[in-house]
Amino acid sequence: MFYRWALYSSLVIFGAGLIYRLSLWFRRDVGMGEKGIPAYRRIAGAARAVGGILLSGRILGLIRSFIVDVLFQLRILRDPKDRVLWVMHILIFAGFTLLLLSHALGSIVMDSLFDNYQPTLQPFLFLRNFFGVLILVGLALAVFRRVLRGKGRLRTTGMDSFIIGLLVVIVLSGFLLEAGKISSYSAFQQMVEDYAMTDEKEALNALEAYWVERYGVVSPNTKEAALQEVLARGKEIHELSCAACHSEPQGAFLSYSLSRLMRPVARGMDRSGLPSLLWTVHYLACFVGLAYLPFSKMFHIFATPVSLLIAAVGGRSETSAHEALRQVIELDGCRHGGTCHELCPVRTKRDERIGRTAPFGPNLEQVDGKTWKELGVRPFKE
Repeated sequence: MFYRWALYSSLVIFGAGLIYRLSLWFRRDVGMGEKGIPAYRRIAGAARAVGGILLSGRILGLIRSFIVDVLFQLRILRDPKDRVLWVMHILIFAGFTLLLLSHALGSIVMDSLFDNYQPTLQPFLFLRNFFGVLILVGLALAVFRRVLRGKGRLRTTGMDSFIIGLLVVIVLSGFLLEAGKISSYSAFQQMVEDYAMTDEKEALNALEAYWVERYGVVSPNTKEAALQEVLARGKEIHELSCAACHSEPQGAFLSYSLSRLMRPVARGMDRSGLPSLLWTVHYLACFVGLAYLPFSKMFHIFATPVSLLIAAVGGRSETSAHEALRQVIELDGCRHGGTCHELCPVRTKRDERIGRTAPFGPNLEQVDGKTWKELGVRPFKE
């Protein structure tokens, strides 16, 4: 009951935050265009732009922008000085998205795609570990960039540290939880109680010996290697009762490796209820991340794709209302990125407040004699 209410609470907070952030798109003024455009004009402008593109040949351009700029994020590769940025983004984005679909929403998405889906079968064991490793590598690159390359354009805030730490907790607690389940004798006993097709003691002992040998269970009853005939008998019971739902856990390469490292303390962990604690930490960290998402820089996972698609929709026929909406969404997507263009006026306004020299003219329309269009960036004011 507690976890259900925690989930519902995080969803309510997420929904309220999302509504608030979206409402700002239709109420705030940024950029160099017309000010004071009411929300209904912005909504109408966006609707006309979307309707126009759906009724024209520009729909292919929108699809191209979605594939190139949103899914593969190739726009980030335009910065030749920081190729690591694209690798970091794509690893975290791909790992998080695929883990969300295949694991967090597995009972919905994967059940609809695969008959008799079970998260403990291959290839899902391997894929869950693989996607988690992608996130960890991406987070490691994020830390590397901020620690070793954090001077100049890149700045780190408390929000950055919190988000990176939260994601690390979510992923590592997931790996440790799976490792604890692999070696857990109590989890094995519960499975036998629920699904074993026999209650014969000798057969259950053989099944236990087989799971100790092939599935990594740490049993208090096994002192020496089981005889081959015992393992053969255990395999028969396994194929009858367990094989439909359980593949050998070696496919979960990182979790299984962790379970082997934890083997000397596995029984103590199991008796102390550590897997239950890890389960609580993992789920509550996910709920905290969900509730915090609309209020943090993580919101750019929504804002940036929308801004790119709106820019693709607008084209040359962009109205003042559509332009105002596009500019505020673009600012929402970029202002928390941490990597600023050297000539970005948002960054410059911040630098002015802390005593740095700003290389801008008073109207923020030109820098070193070049217009913003020539520089390839759009002007924004805080």
